[in-house]
Amino acid sequence: METLNDRYERGQATRALMAQGDPTHSTLPGIDRLAPDLRRIIDEALFGQVWNRPGLDAKHRCISTISALMALGQLPLLRRHIERGLNVGLTPEQIVEMFIQLTFYVGVSSVETAMRTTHVVFEARGIDFKPTQSYDTTRTADELFEVGKQSYQEHIGESVLYPVDDPNSVEMEVSRLIDEYHWGAIYTRPNLDPQSRAICALSAMTVMGQYDRQIRRRIEGALKVGVTPQQVMEVFVHLILYGGYINSRTAMRVARSVFTERGLTI
Repeated sequence: METLNDRYERGQATRALMAQGDPTHSTLPGIDRLAPDLRRIIDEALFGQVWNRPGLDAKHRCISTISALMALGQLPLLRRHIERGLNVGLTPEQIVEMFIQLTFYVGVSSVETAMRTTHVVFEARGIDFKPTQSYDTTRTADELFEVGKQSYQEHIGESVLYPVDDPNSVEMEVSRLIDEYHWGAIYTRPNLDPQSRAICALSAMTVMGQYDRQIRRRIEGALKVGVTPQQVMEVFVHLILYGGYINSRTAMRVARSVFTERGLTI
């Protein structure tokens, strides 16, 4: 029979693996000083249980965590998990691309802050980062729009969200801008595979409490690009102690509805 000490020891091993010898990764200064019982609960529940669940590998768990912390603006923990991501095998290019990926989900100000934090981590580690410049500025706006529509089709499917009858409306202008730059310029970039992009988006949307048709379509898109139902659910389980269990359980209900409609099981 598993004991709580078993879970604690498993959590310590997980922490050690991600920290790669950095002692600061074993501290939560505020909680350590004021709430030692909570520290023990975190070590057991988060690192002993959640981080060791099957269905999502360590790299994708780091992608999910980094995306969530960035969306929430939690800079001290964000820095720590950028370091952990590098420790478990994410490349500097993948770290940076995650923040580019989330620009239209969380906004430029959050991305700039995350990039500053990332730059500090890279400098501290002596990482000589060479930015990837792949954006084709020779295209016309119409060409970029067409690329965006094709990208949306590949990552999500048919566009059925927010239909607008008036082609000259402000809503249509916004829709076109998103198609051009979010789907055409960002989603087509290198360094992140479609599954990782889907996990980025789902993680940020979950902790921000986005539960309208957008997250339903994003779940459907994740399935379309090869994220399994189990992986989708594991993203939400993983975020319980980062974005709150209410957000996670609501997203899980939406996902169950999508799976039922498609005849999918976990």
